[in-house]
Amino acid sequence: MSGRINFLSLVFALLFILPVNAQKINEDSLRKVIDSSVLDTVRVDAMLTLANYLLRHKQDEKAGLPLLNEAFSLASNAKLPNHLARYYLIYSNYLYMQNDWAGSIENLKKMQEVAKEIPDAAQREDAIMKSTNNLAGIHYFNGDFIGALEYHLKALEQVEQLPHNADSKATLYVNIASDYRLLNLYGKSYEYVSKITPMLSEMSDVLKVPYFYELFQSQINTGRGEEAFQTLQVIKNGFDTFDLNEGQMQDLRIQFHEQSGIYEMVITKNYQEALRQFELWNKASQEANADYSIVESSFNLGTALDSLHQYERAIPVLRQAYNQAIEFELAEFALKSAKLLAKIYSRVNQDSEGLKFATRAIHLNDSIISSEKLKELNFLEAKYQAKMKEEQIAKLNLLNAEKELEVVKRNRMILAISIGGSLGLILLGLFYRNAKQKQIIAEKDQKIQEDQIKFLERQQQVISLQSMINGQETERTRIAKDLHDGLGGLFSTIKMHFSTLQHEQPNLKTEPLFSKSYDMVNTASEEVRRIAHNMMPEVLIKMGLVQATRELCNSISAGKLLQVSLQPYGMEQRLSPSTEVMLFRILQELLNNIIKHSEATEAIIQFNREGNRLSVTVEDNGRGFSLAESDTKPHAGLSSVESRVNYLNGKISIDSQKEVGTTVMMDFLINE
Repeated sequence: MSGRINFLSLVFALLFILPVNAQKINEDSLRKVIDSSVLDTVRVDAMLTLANYLLRHKQDEKAGLPLLNEAFSLASNAKLPNHLARYYLIYSNYLYMQNDWAGSIENLKKMQEVAKEIPDAAQREDAIMKSTNNLAGIHYFNGDFIGALEYHLKALEQVEQLPHNADSKATLYVNIASDYRLLNLYGKSYEYVSKITPMLSEMSDVLKVPYFYELFQSQINTGRGEEAFQTLQVIKNGFDTFDLNEGQMQDLRIQFHEQSGIYEMVITKNYQEALRQFELWNKASQEANADYSIVESSFNLGTALDSLHQYERAIPVLRQAYNQAIEFELAEFALKSAKLLAKIYSRVNQDSEGLKFATRAIHLNDSIISSEKLKELNFLEAKYQAKMKEEQIAKLNLLNAEKELEVVKRNRMILAISIGGSLGLILLGLFYRNAKQKQIIAEKDQKIQEDQIKFLERQQQVISLQSMINGQETERTRIAKDLHDGLGGLFSTIKMHFSTLQHEQPNLKTEPLFSKSYDMVNTASEEVRRIAHNMMPEVLIKMGLVQATRELCNSISAGKLLQVSLQPYGMEQRLSPSTEVMLFRILQELLNNIIKHSEATEAIIQFNREGNRLSVTVEDNGRGFSLAESDTKPHAGLSSVESRVNYLNGKISIDSQKEVGTTVMMDFLINE
């Protein structure tokens, strides 16, 4: 019944990314150590510990980030690779919490490189293993379970090189089992989680909680009902035998009631007992303020009541689950609840309510698909950026190696020349020539280094621009979803109430105030729908750039103020989703500028694709503007367009004449 990524499993999938530390540290003691200690290792250790606490537990970036950077400078100057590895781990964790996947991946790669310089073999392998496990955790969180499995298996190879540590091995076995389960490879999941059983007596009790979760899941999914029952008994005994703190005990209680209910639903078909367990699960989740678990347990309560044919009890429970899912932004359970409500309302002959929730389910499903696609695109871009960085570093290392080899050759040549002392004049001439060549080479090397620095600075600017634009697109999607699912649903409900009133009280039709109110609500509903559509039009995701642009042109032309036509040539094949989204945003901005500033009556958009070259032209017959004035007072809209064109590595040129019109021409190389 529960196919989710359990919150306990997720915590331990990211064990080294988010280490559990429930105790509050003594900030004053750490600050005294930082101010008074003369040993660099002690100072840096205290600075890193305090910076990590400020960033993770207090979310105090203003104090935490400068302290972390100071620790990095001190560790770099003192050449402390172990502490530098800790710095990269902490900073990667911080970027991970900001959803900066590219930055987090980059710092974990740097952690792996600096870890190679740690003198102690055990500490060196441990740091490499932790960075590898963290990389797996980032892929896991973003739904790339194949990538997560690849890194988890690498981390397992590394941990097997270290002295035996039951907790480290068990953590990786749990993670690998979870990866296989989410890839629907239940036999492999059972195989890996079973490897933990011989180590149980050596493991800490807190690690047994996710172990028993994965063990039960693999037993249920592979039809081992009797084994699953035995696992539940061990978990139940754990309330008396496990050494857990209060929060961990709450997690265990939630897990036990959840899995007991699933066992009764799937194995024994005892729906009444399943209902009782789900009620206990819901109560424990509310006591722990676990939002995800509250919503999931409410939904499972509804499924148990549905299986018992207690539809009148199921409806309010599922409506509550739906409302909570919307409140906590858990679209997956909002969709499940809406689908089940639509079926139940149909069974009890409440077709209007059934239709309402069926419609909501359709909208939620579209919204989830769009959000997942955008999330996938953002993560793919982050992985691409990380790969490009690796290639750049490899090229720089190769260049440095070639320079070192050149220096060795040069030194050998000088040595050979110095041996021939009898050739005085020749030696003198050769020495002068060699010195001149060294000066020329040094100047060239300096020029190469300066160009390299400028290139890296430009690359960093592009990466910053890409991150900013990705953030804008994510925020657009979130706002569009909120407008569509939140305000849109609310307006639909209000319109339904108006219709009901109109039906029940026919006299209201003659009331001007009632008619005016109904028209205003209808207008507001359409406006919300229009805004949400403009922010992330579904047709762009489903049908592509040309169709989305055609609808945009038709929508603007319907207003009668500006007639916009589209001329696509060579656009039969779709572009990549990220490129289409960016081009659509550019066209939206340009058309918005035309409407606001140009006083134009006609505009033309033209796509012209030949092979891997794409030209986009937007032309209007408006009043134009002075390009000289635009350079001194740049327009925000044009600045946004230029940023997005740069993001796509394109070129833009603008030709505008007053009282004649404006033409914007853009050229792109499409590498797909």
